[in-house]
Amino acid sequence: MRTLKVSPTSNLKAEKSTKKTSAKAISCDASETAKKSAALVAAAIVAATIPADAAFARDVQPYAGLTPCKKNAAFKKNNKKEVKGLEKRMKKYDPESAPALALQATIDKTNQRFKNYGEAGLLCGADGLPHLIVDGNLEHLGEFAIPGIGFLYTAGWIGYAGRSYVMKNKLTAKPTNGEIIIDVPMALDCMWQAGAWPLLAGLELKKGELTAPESEITVSPR
Repeated sequence: MRTLKVSPTSNLKAEKSTKKTSAKAISCDASETAKKSAALVAAAIVAATIPADAAFARDVQPYAGLTPCKKNAAFKKNNKKEVKGLEKRMKKYDPESAPALALQATIDKTNQRFKNYGEAGLLCGADGLPHLIVDGNLEHLGEFAIPGIGFLYTAGWIGYAGRSYVMKNKLTAKPTNGEIIIDVPMALDCMWQAGAWPLLAGLELKKGELTAPESEITVSPR
């Protein structure tokens, strides 16, 4: 049998080449990691330096044609036009006269109104008028959702209080008099209790007391 001879020099060369290859691989990995880290740091710095632009893009991009009223040229033009018309009227009167003072107060209110619109974050269109956002965007809840809920609550409060008064008045000895001349103490009591009308109405609906039974509802002959 023949045996293969391996020289010690060839083993040393193989080990050196392996070490060089692994060293290159490690150095490449380290350089790539450093590049990625640098890119992430640069992106974070850029994001931190432009928060206003990012917020603007978040608010405006979903609504084509709308820009913040504070930056809207047509909105500013409407402000100047309205104030200019009032100043033109004010020139017809003596500066210390009552009409001139009233017009000056109107000018101040007009400027304040436009300023409030601009600072409220409202969005304006090409017509320069504020457009309400009603799609549930959290950035614009104060434009429609919150006032709408407040209106429904107030309207329900008044309606539930009136309903409670009518129902209590029917139990009195002279209900007709209670409808002609309001019983103020009873009305105030109904008003205070009606403050919790969403809960009270829900409980009545659950008990079947909110609506009249079908037997009491008249139906026209068909």
